[in-house]
Amino acid sequence: FGATGKVSTKADVYSCGILLLEVFTRRKPIDESFNGDFTLRQWVAEVFPLPISDVINGHLLKQNSSETVSDHAAEGHLLKQNNSGTVLNELLVMIMETGLSCSRKAPTERMGMKAVVARLKTIRRKASPLKE
Repeated sequence: FGATGKVSTKADVYSCGILLLEVFTRRKPIDESFNGDFTLRQWVAEVFPLPISDVINGHLLKQNSSETVSDHAAEGHLLKQNNSGTVLNELLVMIMETGLSCSRKAPTERMGMKAVVARLKTIRRKASPLKE
């Protein structure tokens, strides 16, 4: 909908992308730190892809111990040594890439909704072993 005032699937894709960024950063597009032309999407795009821990909600990155991945990143260590940490990081990168791709300014540059669904299904499939 947005600037054109027309309903379209590309507007839905944009909303999906912003929602992904909002959920995984735990920041709202109307957050007071975003003003004028500076947006949630720009903030993520400027920081992304390294270090992912700077934009991802720290609660999502909790390890078995009381430390978070962002604590390790701040100390200059690898994000996580074990395989599940590597997979988690890969999945979070895929999610953020999807959110950024869906929320591009030009509707013609955005992913199609079928591609978004396929990507999210791939992410879910890869995440399944992490639940165990």
